[in-house]
Amino acid sequence: MKKVLIVEDEFVAANHLKLLLTAHDYQVLGIARTVSKAHEIIAQTIPDIVLLDIFIRGDENGIDLARELKTLAIPFVYISANSNADILTAAKDTGPKGFIVKPFRKEDILLMLQNAI
Repeated sequence: MKKVLIVEDEFVAANHLKLLLTAHDYQVLGIARTVSKAHEIIAQTIPDIVLLDIFIRGDENGIDLARELKTLAIPFVYISANSNADILTAAKDTGPKGFIVKPFRKEDILLMLQNAI
């Protein structure tokens, strides 16, 4: 069973992802609404992949966390409602395994995870 960390501060989207993933045999390690919470979860268990929103609460954003994930060799997929060209360029430079624009379809998430893992 593949372990997934969800880093998303929007409750509805995070909960929807958790339900979707658990229904399709993924183990959700948790939902982190901040980068610091993501650090806590990763310190306990290394995820096989991280679903990562770019804009999350706190001093650090998803791109900051992505840079750390890259150095730890933890793959990640961005999920964001923002498709601004500058943001996409900064996100692309972190080396994600994929990028999904909200609102997302169930099939998009499952296929992206399957390919990324």
